[in-house]
Amino acid sequence: MISWENLYHVLSNVVPLYVVMILAYSSVKWWKIFTPDECLGVNRFVALFAAPFLSIKFISNNNPYAMNYRFIAADTLQKVVVIFILFLWCKLSSRGSLEWCITLFSLATLTNTLVMGIPLLEGMYGENPSKSLMVQLSVIQFIIWFPCLLFLFEYRRATLLVPQKCCENEIGLGFDEEIRIGVGEASLPIESSEIDEANRRGNQNLTNDGHDHDHRGDTNPKGSTLQELGTRSTMVDQVHPETVAQLELEPKPKETIPAGAATRLILIMVCKKLMRNPNFYSSVIALIWSLISFRWHVQIPAIVDNSIKILSDAGLGMAMFSLGLFMASQPRIIAGGNASAALATAMRFLVGPGITVATSYIVGLRGTLLQITIMQAALPQAIVPFIFAREYNVHPGILSTAVSFGMLISLPITLVYYILLGLIIK
Repeated sequence: MISWENLYHVLSNVVPLYVVMILAYSSVKWWKIFTPDECLGVNRFVALFAAPFLSIKFISNNNPYAMNYRFIAADTLQKVVVIFILFLWCKLSSRGSLEWCITLFSLATLTNTLVMGIPLLEGMYGENPSKSLMVQLSVIQFIIWFPCLLFLFEYRRATLLVPQKCCENEIGLGFDEEIRIGVGEASLPIESSEIDEANRRGNQNLTNDGHDHDHRGDTNPKGSTLQELGTRSTMVDQVHPETVAQLELEPKPKETIPAGAATRLILIMVCKKLMRNPNFYSSVIALIWSLISFRWHVQIPAIVDNSIKILSDAGLGMAMFSLGLFMASQPRIIAGGNASAALATAMRFLVGPGITVATSYIVGLRGTLLQITIMQAALPQAIVPFIFAREYNVHPGILSTAVSFGMLISLPITLVYYILLGLIIK
């Protein structure tokens, strides 16, 4: 059973984060220190500076050659199963959407292993192996799952942006799995040879018309043309004004391309955005460095290491500060409402651990390692997904509720899990 000393150790890691969150909440709600734009600026700093350096710190200090791959496999399989279930739900249910798939994936799989996991599981199972396993799990989240989350966010943004740009450039989405494209950046280029051919045929027709008039013996072909134009003008004048307006408003026919072209355009946009996102390339750089460092025992220079440490230490505190700012900007402390809080609680503390039990047995985990795997799945919501959700404006209220409310109730819930797992798993 967890001792009072270990319980105090857990609280000493969690309570300071709530102090930061309450200060941020008060600075907006009552003290009126920050404007909405400044609140967004704080979140952007965390998303583009603090979070990338936090990932660099943990990835570069983790030995990739000494990881428990069976433990990682159980966690990875759990996330793959959740993705598969959400994919089926999105395809088969009318309520399914990419936004909800992203949010539910975050709620069910991404846990707070750094702040809550390490001190809590150290108190329950000892520093070895729980601390090492929690660090490894954090590293995998930074290397694989946070970039996957960013990919989904960017893909959603691109799917919304491409139709919008298409409308601005006379591009619209068809219902027959086609994209109608007119003039604009994404339009299909018309070959200049086709234009030249059309012009040549038009000139040839005009020439033939002139020859026909000459062969008929018309003495004034230009006069005939003027007379014809006058007749057409009279016909247009006789058309009802409403009909003319309707003809003017009627959309012009547009060229079509398969939907695959739009998908390629979206993927190109997503890849370009990811390549410029510090959260993506910082993980890649840190992983490459860790492979080199632990293979040939190369130490990072002290100047670089201290620079990384300063910014990474600000990561969690600033993330909680941004959370408090967001909560203060909402009409209610529980931003998503009671239903959202219930959904977040169920996904975080029931669905996630339940799937982890099955995947852990599949990969062959038993004993203490199985208990630790299930316990980490019952930890509260990770903070970084909220930062991303706020940045991309995808259900940030639900994620803020999951973080703030989840950290409050996580301690009694994890204690119940700890007692039950100790009785069931030997």
